[in-house]
Amino acid sequence: MSFTFKARRYPAALCVVAATAAVLAGCASASAPSKGSRTVLQHQVYPSGYEVNVIRIVLPANTDSPHHEHPGLESGYVARGAVTISIDGQADHVLHAGDTFETPAYAPHVVKNGAVETEIISTYITEAGKPLMKALP
Repeated sequence: MSFTFKARRYPAALCVVAATAAVLAGCASASAPSKGSRTVLQHQVYPSGYEVNVIRIVLPANTDSPHHEHPGLESGYVARGAVTISIDGQADHVLHAGDTFETPAYAPHVVKNGAVETEIISTYITEAGKPLMKALP
């Protein structure tokens, strides 16, 4: 399993992603709660046995996600703030606003937030009918 990280290499594409995310986020929620949130911006199930979810994730300052995995690919964009993604068996990856990333299917990982609230827009392409996230020990 490998981690793909693209830092500020595609400014035009990131502007489109950011603008789309901002519009979708505005439609889904006027403001993020201070305790963090996960807002589904789009959900589509396909006959091929896969589904796509676009989710706006707001992480409170100084919090960590549980150790977990997803039943498919996660492709994300850090809209604001900064996080560290720790995938089992790999070096930590520090991501800042404007960075994109991909987490492979079934890659156990933890997301650690820094000193400020962080917003991530993630697209998950997963096996249909499976929970989007599975907590791990």
